[in-house]
Amino acid sequence: MEKFAPISGWLTLVFGFAALFFYIVLPDLKPLILSLAALSISNGAFFLFAEGTSIKKFFSSRAGQHGTNTVILTSVFLGILIFTNLLIYRHKNRFDFTEGNLFTLAPQTKKFVADLPREVKLTAFYQIETAEKAAFTNLIAGYLEETEKIEVTYVDPDKNPAVTKQYGVTTYGTIVLESGSKETKIQSATEENLTNALLKVTRDEQKVIYFLEGHGENQIDSEENEGYQTAKKNLEQDGFIVKPLLLLQTGDVPEDASALVIAGPRKPIQKEEQDALQSYLEKGGAVMVLADPKAKHGMEPFLKNWGVELGGNIVIESVTAITSSKIETVELLKTSANSWGESDFESGTVKFNEESDIKGPVPVAVVATKILESKKAAEESKNPKDEKRQLKATLVVIGDSDFSNNRYTNFSGNGDFFLNTVSWLAEEENLISIRPKEKKNTPIHLTSSWGSAIFLLGLLVFTGIVAGTGIRIWWRRRGL
Repeated sequence: MEKFAPISGWLTLVFGFAALFFYIVLPDLKPLILSLAALSISNGAFFLFAEGTSIKKFFSSRAGQHGTNTVILTSVFLGILIFTNLLIYRHKNRFDFTEGNLFTLAPQTKKFVADLPREVKLTAFYQIETAEKAAFTNLIAGYLEETEKIEVTYVDPDKNPAVTKQYGVTTYGTIVLESGSKETKIQSATEENLTNALLKVTRDEQKVIYFLEGHGENQIDSEENEGYQTAKKNLEQDGFIVKPLLLLQTGDVPEDASALVIAGPRKPIQKEEQDALQSYLEKGGAVMVLADPKAKHGMEPFLKNWGVELGGNIVIESVTAITSSKIETVELLKTSANSWGESDFESGTVKFNEESDIKGPVPVAVVATKILESKKAAEESKNPKDEKRQLKATLVVIGDSDFSNNRYTNFSGNGDFFLNTVSWLAEEENLISIRPKEKKNTPIHLTSSWGSAIFLLGLLVFTGIVAGTGIRIWWRRRGL
């Protein structure tokens, strides 16, 4: 029996470490893990029984007592680590120390996710332990902290081809979102894509945004710098249906319009069309006008009736004399105090003229709202939902249309402002545009002297301290 005792001791360690390894790396192999654990325990019991006398004698010696103290201290240290990990596991607070807060959700995203109207099933198709899966796990963890209505399931396409085929997935990294009868897929796991996908599957209706055409407006299908194709794609990505509108042909704004955008008209908008716009607003509609300075669109009288007066120098002023008509105007955007409204575009020079220019801050965007008579407006709108809410007409006027065209929409939050304004007009405040967080390359620039110092510190000083401490302990124990 004593002959096999050392072998059983080594087998105890081998089987024990093997069981721990498979438990951490491949937890699904439960039968193998249990078998290895049973072999480790049985060999350990045999070793204790065979070497019981020797073990007792060892622990009675001075060296054994020192060893016991070491084991106890190590166990206490490991116990503290385990307890700390349990606390961290139960209280899942995440801290983001990256420069651009790459792993922190935007406040709008947190608010939307916390108010999800119903359950969402999310199926992520990733291979086991890939970098893409780790990045997605990091991202979705932020969502799971805000709500319990998201159920996440991981599927390995190589191991589960039947499930992969069932969902129609053909590429790794595809994420399928399901809620009720709605389903959508995304290929790139970014905060923007994931939030927009959640919006698509949890919204009950898909709203329509119309863009007025026929007066030289920026075209929603144009790829030119002045076009609005990017704005259209961004709206569609947010779940809106985007359509062009020729008012001279239709006569009225369609009843399914959630908002109407007039982006940079350069030719006069006819009186019949302006009457149709007025009728649409009086039924609780929402209109966004992007009027460039000096443009001959002929909408000045129409806008003035809504408390907004356009200047010839990218200035928009609210007209206080309209307050008796229940129209409330609010200046939405202003320039800085050091700016001015330039009125001379032909001279080729930019200089403040006290006689013709307006000193800043200069208003460049105004919101005009009018509370309507609910019963009458609801009857005119022919929308049953309008009977349950107080109707109001909303008009947003911005003194420029270039800021959201293909060339400038991605600069300085222009696209976010345009999308958020349209979403607000369509009464989709939760439908927000989130700029993807950019990874910044911030290298550490070291001088040659600092580089040498860090090299010597890491190679010689730290290793010297460890080696010196070990030699000192060995020297002291020689006399024991």
